[in-house]
Amino acid sequence: MNWLFLMTVILVLTMMTFAFVIRYFVHLERMALIRQGIIPPAMATPIFRRGSFGLLIAGLVTLFSGCGLLLGLYLGLGISFWLVGGFLPIGVGLALIVAYMFGGHQADDKGVPPETSDDGGTADGQ
Repeated sequence: MNWLFLMTVILVLTMMTFAFVIRYFVHLERMALIRQGIIPPAMATPIFRRGSFGLLIAGLVTLFSGCGLLLGLYLGLGISFWLVGGFLPIGVGLALIVAYMFGGHQADDKGVPPETSDDGGTADGQ
């Protein structure tokens, strides 16, 4: 077996294992908070409700990565079907930026909407 292929497989498996372990610990932390009666911040404010700045940053990074990839493929290989590899991240980046633009702005009081009463008004009588 080629040693480079073997090292690549080991590296990918190590990264996937690390990501799984980190995600598992985040899950344990959230479950512990929920057992104590605390709502984790990520659950109280969904990403599209709060107009997350991270969504904009992710969109810009993906967009500019796609532009760089598109330019590199165009200059290196010319015009052909492989330019799709540059257009895909550009589309994803634009979608993330549009989601940021049309997503809600920062809501008052930790992003949690006010509770409504039975008559359709808010809990404070407005």
